[in-house]
Amino acid sequence: MKAVVKHTRDGKAFFRLEDFAEPQLQNPGDVKIRITAVGVCASDVHVLHGAMQMPDGNVVGHEFSGVVEEVGRAVQGFARGDRVVCELAVGKCGRCEMCRSGHYEFCPSKRPPGWASQGVYAESIVVASDLLHKIPDGVSLEVAALAEPIAVCVYGCLERGAIAPDDAVVVFGMGSIGLLTLVAMKDSGVKNILCVAPTGRGRRRLDLAAELGASAVATPEDDLSAALERIAGRRKADCVVDCSGSPDAINKGLSLLRKDGRFVALGIAPGRTIPFDFNTGVLSALRIIFSCTSSRSSWLRTLKILQRQHAGLEKIITHRLPLAQWDKAFDALETRQAIKAVLYP
Repeated sequence: MKAVVKHTRDGKAFFRLEDFAEPQLQNPGDVKIRITAVGVCASDVHVLHGAMQMPDGNVVGHEFSGVVEEVGRAVQGFARGDRVVCELAVGKCGRCEMCRSGHYEFCPSKRPPGWASQGVYAESIVVASDLLHKIPDGVSLEVAALAEPIAVCVYGCLERGAIAPDDAVVVFGMGSIGLLTLVAMKDSGVKNILCVAPTGRGRRRLDLAAELGASAVATPEDDLSAALERIAGRRKADCVVDCSGSPDAINKGLSLLRKDGRFVALGIAPGRTIPFDFNTGVLSALRIIFSCTSSRSSWLRTLKILQRQHAGLEKIITHRLPLAQWDKAFDALETRQAIKAVLYP
């Protein structure tokens, strides 16, 4: 089969479309899936530029939807032709403290696709059936490919961040994660959401945020406290969600929080170290929540979001390309022409 594989030459990562061994069932509980749509994640681009690491020889990618082609003899509940999405907890042991507590997303044996096991920029993949979820009726395979990043947003914001309907929330960064965060929060009933993004390359992302239900939109240069007061009646936020990774946005977001406010970090920063006002954080008793994975419960919520918010989610996908043109998708993301790109094997 054809797959996009990561390599390194002279200390620099590069991706290449090449022939790759087609995966086969290894265990009785395995399922083979024909991949139908692949979401391009900003983290895939970060790997290419060295900001995140991935083993050489590994197939790239972790967001996908597909159709079951073959099932192992012990598989129950799935059959050939089922449309599915897949959690990333490949290799979870089921025995460690985290697995036994129900949080197998933190299992030290976990080997997520695209990072520590075969990824999904490919024609097929084999995974354990207990990681699969059937795609709800009425949800396209294309939109279903957004399931994994939506689950990350649900987990970080609604589960770990405990964002509630009456909270005043500021979201920095209106790329795909920022917009999916907005959709997930609106679906959960959050009323007061201020979305912030720069407009140096146009207002397209802010306009889409407004269309998807943001209470207000603004640029980083605007008076964000005044914007909060207009939509929520107070000048400080209960929660800030950073989906940008920008040091300036992170510091601005921390300064907007009330005492005991929550800062949810979903964005990947360009560097490993970001200075911020540590003492203000301590004296204001701020809660900083880092999050980059998803739980089973967040996936179950995501399936309902896919069904209820299908029309809005479809608008976030701006570029559709064949797998062989993965580099064009990357370029469109880096030049901010694309919000979300989907590849088709």
